Amino acid sequence: SASQTLSRPEYRELAPVQYRDVLGGDNVMGNPDLVRTLVRNYDVRWEWYPNAGEALSIGVFAKDFKDPIERIYLGTSGTRIVTFANAASAKNYGVELEVRKGLGFFAEAFEATSVFANATFMSSEIELAQGISESRPMVGQSPYVLNGGISYAHDDLGLSATALYNISGRRITSAAESPLPSVYEQSRHSVDVSLRFPLPGGLRAKADMENLLDTPYEQIQGTVVRDYYRTGRTFSFGVTWQPGS
Repeated sequence: SASQTLSRPEYRELAPVQYRDVLGGDNVMGNPDLVRTLVRNYDVRWEWYPNAGEALSIGVFAKDFKDPIERIYLGTSGTRIVTFANAASAKNYGVELEVRKGLGFFAEAFEATSVFANATFMSSEIELAQGISESRPMVGQSPYVLNGGISYAHDDLGLSATALYNISGRRITSAAESPLPSVYEQSRHSVDVSLRFPLPGGLRAKADMENLLDTPYEQIQGTVVRDYYRTGRTFSFGVTWQPGS
């Protein structure tokens, strides 16, 4: 497939008003001179479904950006200020892999269990606007994103469980004017678990556990740690009742 899409600047990116980010405390100023971004998209995908609930796919993509909008860290002498600017152009290309496989071929006991994973590997390069520092990937572009998990679903028992894992590669959160280095968000690991199970009397319970590793968010500019924080683990439990069940 091939297509051309556009991305218009958000109101906060256009408004010439200074405000403060809730996380990180950066002062942000919009840029009313921003123009829309045009994106040409090219995709090729191959898919195979060997059995019910199983899949294998491989995709290759490329994107050509004109006037992409970048978050820019200004080289001010006082309070740090972030704004937005159009780069001249950019290219982004990569490959996507996805697999889902049932484990019933091991033994009958694993019939209700399946594993799944997907991975995206990307590379981007940007033609920089004047005043922006080093040659670099696009803002917000991780070189890789990996997801994996295992799930169990027994329809007769009404029991299901899923465990998910995610990691994204280091990425730029704000480019920077010379001579400042860009601000990078470090990669972090994430694990979530979800359970669904029946209770007596027509009750059903669910339990969700998110961000079990509680890996910190960390942003680094050169050798300086700009931001470092944890969001904490989240545990939730709920019960529903269906009359007549």
